[in-house]
Amino acid sequence: MDFIRRACISIWAKKGKSFLMLILLFVLCSLVFAGFAIQSATRASEDIARKKLGGDVTLTLDMDKLMKKMEKSNGNFEEIPPLTLKNIEKVKNLKAVADYQYIVDAFAGKVDKSPVKSDKKEDDNQAGGMTVAGSSDGKAKMPDFAMMGTNKTNSLATFKNSKEKIISGKPITNKDKGNLALIEKRFADQNKLKVGDTFQLKDLETNKSQKFTVHGIYENREISGSQKSPVDFMDPANKIYTTVDGAMPFSHNGSLASAKYSMTDPKLIDSFKKAAADVSSVDKDFYKWDANDAAYKTMMQPIQNVASFANIIVIITALAGGLILALLVLLSIRERRFEMGVLLSLGENKAKLIGQFLVEVILIGMIAFSAACLTSEAIGQTVTDQMLNKEVQQAKDEEANTPSGGMQMATVIGGEQDEKPKGEVIDKVDVHISQQDMVEVGGIGLLVVIIATLLPCLFIIRLQPKMILSKND
Repeated sequence: MDFIRRACISIWAKKGKSFLMLILLFVLCSLVFAGFAIQSATRASEDIARKKLGGDVTLTLDMDKLMKKMEKSNGNFEEIPPLTLKNIEKVKNLKAVADYQYIVDAFAGKVDKSPVKSDKKEDDNQAGGMTVAGSSDGKAKMPDFAMMGTNKTNSLATFKNSKEKIISGKPITNKDKGNLALIEKRFADQNKLKVGDTFQLKDLETNKSQKFTVHGIYENREISGSQKSPVDFMDPANKIYTTVDGAMPFSHNGSLASAKYSMTDPKLIDSFKKAAADVSSVDKDFYKWDANDAAYKTMMQPIQNVASFANIIVIITALAGGLILALLVLLSIRERRFEMGVLLSLGENKAKLIGQFLVEVILIGMIAFSAACLTSEAIGQTVTDQMLNKEVQQAKDEEANTPSGGMQMATVIGGEQDEKPKGEVIDKVDVHISQQDMVEVGGIGLLVVIIATLLPCLFIIRLQPKMILSKND
């Protein structure tokens, strides 16, 4: 082990070069540490963002693609293929699904019961000749009722936030089938309906009537009147909830409006979207699996940009640091040719000479690594804050300059007004150096040190003591 003792003596004797190598390795370890810490912070931020946005994935129309199709076809609207239960019947059985909800949007006309009248004013007749696709003469009366078919009313946002509350009867659940209806209290009072009574609704396209049984009565806190409801079917009192199969005959082409799936864990969203696309037969040109992706992108874009830049820093630092270290070792070997010639002439093994240089660099590297472990967290936090602030400001500037206009397709009434969490930009992350980071950085550092030392040391293998000493003379 004499070569280890010589390595220690050499480090102490050449303090200047040892200190220069120490600084180089310290910077190398610090930057790599910062890169790994930022990546860890990014992964933690992804989990936080998903939890804030919730673990719901909704299958719905892809409005961006529809608008692009309309632009290409000069406004000629292509027929949208219906979304049926048969298309997605296997999705609810996936392991990641904790709960699911189907939504059907539809409209109906009165038969034997009158809707609650809105206080219509001078524009009362402007929509009297509404054109309805599928009607025999191309025209039909304005709908009297807005319908929503669902398999679980208690999961609707309006019931969860108590804007609507059942005061009599039962909610609609997965077990309920057929023409069951939840009606609003004002509509029930006006028509003297109670739980168990029946009434009829008319499909506007086929003009066929169907009988519905009152399954429950709910109360809506929204005000009726012309300001809120210029026409009858838009009045909250005329919104009727029914089962999915009860609403299907009244919907356009018998299509679902959306299907929402709640995950057992928000982390499973990405894998669920892939699995759902595989087991369903949904037309990807018209529909998309959306997990509030726009809000998630808004939240994560700045920190992901910082993480991408950190990855580049790690790669460049490792390569540049390795090259500089190799150059320092090569210069050290050339300066110590006479020392190596003497040792070789005394019978020292070439492998031990290489080992001496390797031990020197590793010992200096251990000191640099220890110092970096103590300071890298503060350095990484400072670097991350500076970079993230710039990215956040850039994201805000882009958002301010982006026009908010554009076509927004929404259900007039009846469709669930789901209050999705808004994506606020993540502008602060806590950088921590974990044991896993230390292991990974230590491994990378050791690998760089070994390669950067061994490559120049190949020069030693071809050396002969006589040649070294004669050249020195």
